[in-house]
Amino acid sequence: MLIYLLMALTGTTFFVIRLVIALLFGDGGGEVDGDMSIAAGDGAFNMFSLLSILAFFMGAGWMGLTCRIDWNMSSMASAAASTGFGFVLMMMASGMMMVARKLNRSVNYDPQTAVGRTASVYMSIPKRGDGTGKIIVNVSGRQKTMDAISTADPIKEFKSVKVLSVRDDGIFLVEPLE
Repeated sequence: MLIYLLMALTGTTFFVIRLVIALLFGDGGGEVDGDMSIAAGDGAFNMFSLLSILAFFMGAGWMGLTCRIDWNMSSMASAAASTGFGFVLMMMASGMMMVARKLNRSVNYDPQTAVGRTASVYMSIPKRGDGTGKIIVNVSGRQKTMDAISTADPIKEFKSVKVLSVRDDGIFLVEPLE
């Protein structure tokens, strides 16, 4: 029982400390604790991170204590139950970290994919040389609001326009559809 108590208290203490540090200071773009990646690529699944190992010890310790004290299970049965529960908590911690990392992923898009498409004017576009307006256009499969200038005449809101080109500064050149 002393081993389970040590596992539970140590795992819980360090798990809470690690969680508070992550919440206050962020993850810093990745863990510096020597994670072992199970899969390569952008969405690498880090099963053996510091947080998941601490979750294992925390869960295994508390489940072992519960099995031995409250449920009066044998040492082998409580060891099996605590190991299984610790593994489940380790998988849950790894899964939550994987989901959290996906939220931080940046999505790239190519403005050139909008050339030739029809867009809708969101904010009126003044005549050429008098500033920019806004259009809603499908760019790389995503609907985006982008800055736009007119070929000549001003264009009012909610009018349809055709995207002619994209300048180097990312501003779209549009003409009204008749």
